[in-house]
Amino acid sequence: MISLDIVGLREGNHPFTIESTAQDIPHLPAEYTGLVTVQGLLQKHGRRYTIDATATGQAHFTCDRSLEEFDEDISADLSLSYIVDPALAAEQAGKGQDLDEEVIRGIREEDKRIDITEDVRQVLAVAIPLRHVAPAYRDVPLEQLHPALAPKARAADDEPVDDRWAALKNLKRT
Repeated sequence: MISLDIVGLREGNHPFTIESTAQDIPHLPAEYTGLVTVQGLLQKHGRRYTIDATATGQAHFTCDRSLEEFDEDISADLSLSYIVDPALAAEQAGKGQDLDEEVIRGIREEDKRIDITEDVRQVLAVAIPLRHVAPAYRDVPLEQLHPALAPKARAADDEPVDDRWAALKNLKRT
């Protein structure tokens, strides 16, 4: 669980760093291994709390090009706003997964912590790249790695594959 204590917090900026194992974050994609670190700034202004942070975790992938296994650090930014408003907190109760980052979230006056576990999970899940290419192969063209996939160049004087369509070459647009 990744949460921030807000009991007795004074006005102003409060830097924080929280580390948690990937297994302690429910439903975090299986690619993440080891520690997940959330580092940022908690700001308190009156009844409002603002969190600006970066979540970082190490992910284990199999390269789509070479089938080699590799680890890569994945980072994602997180920005959340909370306000002490019991009515808003009651309205949003149970909808934590459905709230966007842009939505101001309500918390009760008796809350002692702000739990950001679900938000960290969501931003890290979205930050996983669609293509898993090892750093050594990112600048190498696919045809160079696998020459059999390279398109075969045809000479200009080769005969067409199917001569029934040869007459179409003579048609011109007007």
